Amino acid sequence: MNILVTLDANYLEPLCYLLRSLQKTHPNRELHVYVAHASLTAEHFQKIQDAVGAQSKVFNICVSEDMLKDAPVLKRITKSTYYRLFAAAYLPKDVDRVLYIDPDTLVLRDLSALYDLDFGDNLYAGCSHVGWFRNFLNTTRLKMTRKTPYVNAGILMINLSELRKEFSADEIFRYIEKNASKLLLADQDVLNALYFDRMLVLDEFLYNCDESSFKRLCDKFGEEQALDFVRTKTCIIHYNGKFKPWRTTPVYKGELNRFYPDGLDSKNA
Repeated sequence: MNILVTLDANYLEPLCYLLRSLQKTHPNRELHVYVAHASLTAEHFQKIQDAVGAQSKVFNICVSEDMLKDAPVLKRITKSTYYRLFAAAYLPKDVDRVLYIDPDTLVLRDLSALYDLDFGDNLYAGCSHVGWFRNFLNTTRLKMTRKTPYVNAGILMINLSELRKEFSADEIFRYIEKNASKLLLADQDVLNALYFDRMLVLDEFLYNCDESSFKRLCDKFGEEQALDFVRTKTCIIHYNGKFKPWRTTPVYKGELNRFYPDGLDSKNA
């Protein structure tokens, strides 16, 4: 199973929790973890290897400045923003698919069904977190087809074998320069704008459950049934936004921190 993460040293601790949760939920599957970065050290990589376990492999992908020398850098678009967009360029050619996952996530159960999905002719697979109104605003802002879901880029299956046939750094650079003023969410906006018609939409409650997803579950089923759904069915919890369960300030707001860091509902133990 190929895993891609991008980060700097500030996210090393949550990344290690994520990797431990991956190793725990996939004890019989070798993980190939590709770590794209600009400044991690050998000591950082030793901690990453310890977290993922000796049976899995960690690959150091130090993204070359030369690769991004022509990349436009804006207030919301830094060089590191491009790492997720450029996966087809820097990952080994024999890697035909990869699961990109943000470090601020936790894996609760086996992801084989997600990883082995049939892409069809799609380049990406991901989940939407937004309701109809925010989806309308995002699709209008980015000139997407109105009924297309706006996908969160924190967890993505990437069809590298197909994406390599179409990937163009120049196309990405031109789009960013032309549309800089409306790119409120950086590379997530770029992914949606360029690839919305080649995006397979997945179940957010299973594969990218954040606090807004959980609130929708509560509205539909009530809090206890919603928590039971997460305990028994959710595969990935995403701690996006400014509230993080590993930080003491700001104080976490929501319910999903009860599963961090070991995947268990500590308030129900």
